[in-house]
Amino acid sequence: MIFSFEATVKPEWIDYNGHMQDAYYGLVFSYAVDAMQDEVGFDAEYRARTGCTIYLLEDHKYYLREVKEADHLRIETRILNCDEKRFHLHMEMLNGDDLAAVGEFMELHVRQKPSPQAAPIPAEILQRLQAATLSGDEAAKFKHRSRSVAIERDAHST
Repeated sequence: MIFSFEATVKPEWIDYNGHMQDAYYGLVFSYAVDAMQDEVGFDAEYRARTGCTIYLLEDHKYYLREVKEADHLRIETRILNCDEKRFHLHMEMLNGDDLAAVGEFMELHVRQKPSPQAAPIPAEILQRLQAATLSGDEAAKFKHRSRSVAIERDAHST
């Protein structure tokens, strides 16, 4: 299943290089996560009723093409995996037919009171997440996937 979100690049998102500043890629991806969460049941009513919400644990982004002012973006979100408290998202930012950026996000279901702590996802929402989860073969087809970030040094480096 693909969850879709669309946005148009605003003038204030453009940096001194004439393209969308990197921080706004994160903003657009975040808005797409919000839309996907609403669609599966983590909407405003759910948050008010349960005191639970979603926290971002980790994200990785690939910047593949420049995005300019007034470009119309479509974000396609897919679920790679989920368990009782977390879900792992793969997101593609498309500018027309061009893949502009890719992001992966690990999200955590959290009960906010009395203090924030991980909490099980309700069964009916977990079932929706599981039903939308890609198979391993489908997930393996994505070219841009998260990996560890590190500066590798060999024994001869100083």
